[in-house]
Amino acid sequence: MKTLILVLLLTIFTFSINAQGRSSTLYVDALKRDKNMERIGTVLTVIGGVVLFTGNILYWKTYNDNANGEPKESKVQTYRDVMFGGLGLMAVGIPLWAIGKAKERHIIIEAELVKFKGLASVNGIGLKIRF
Repeated sequence: MKTLILVLLLTIFTFSINAQGRSSTLYVDALKRDKNMERIGTVLTVIGGVVLFTGNILYWKTYNDNANGEPKESKVQTYRDVMFGGLGLMAVGIPLWAIGKAKERHIIIEAELVKFKGLASVNGIGLKIRF
């Protein structure tokens, strides 16, 4: 029984060590994921900005175009909800955009470092003095 547990533990540790390797496919997958995060954040931010702007114009227009003073409460509430919806989309989109861009930069830098380390010789890179 002890031998079986030891074999299972060694197998699990071997898989976990192999899973943490710095292969280029991991960088490609992470880069795709972060580019998608950035793209989705950008789209949400732009759509949220347009919705916020549209809701703001319509909200302003209901108060300024009404001749008898007070506009319908249902229109005001609808346009207010449109503005809050735009703010909500922007509140989700901006962090996704920023986090995706930052992670993308870090992955590109990390991939270049791994490539650079692969080009380095065993003795290192730099000035060698021989006597």
